[in-house]
Amino acid sequence: MKKTFLVAALALIPLLGWLGACKTTSAGIPTDLTAADLFQRAQEASDAGKYTLALRYYAAFQERFPEDRDRNLWARYEIALLRHKMGDDATAVRLFDELLGLYTGEAAAELPQGPRILAEKIKAKIEAKKTGG
Repeated sequence: MKKTFLVAALALIPLLGWLGACKTTSAGIPTDLTAADLFQRAQEASDAGKYTLALRYYAAFQERFPEDRDRNLWARYEIALLRHKMGDDATAVRLFDELLGLYTGEAAAELPQGPRILAEKIKAKIEAKKTGG
């Protein structure tokens, strides 16, 4: 019996080593995903109502691709939108304000306008809901 258990345990060692070799972050997001992969998976998670998972994918994108200015603006927008969908409007408004703050100054014209436009619209809806308008 002990010998059988030992043989079975030894047979599991390569499997455990293989599992340990899979590259993932602490959040369970594989490290070998491209920027496009991270956005795709985030959108799929969001579409499926898995908002926390979508947030993790966007956070992983921001961490791994900080130099991708345009997609980081979109990630910021999506994160704020997800907070709104999760019912955390205070955080959503704060995040929308932070995003909109990036659209000040001379460089604003060079930035993609989609995140700004959508952030303004969603923020206005949240604020109208708060005031009963």
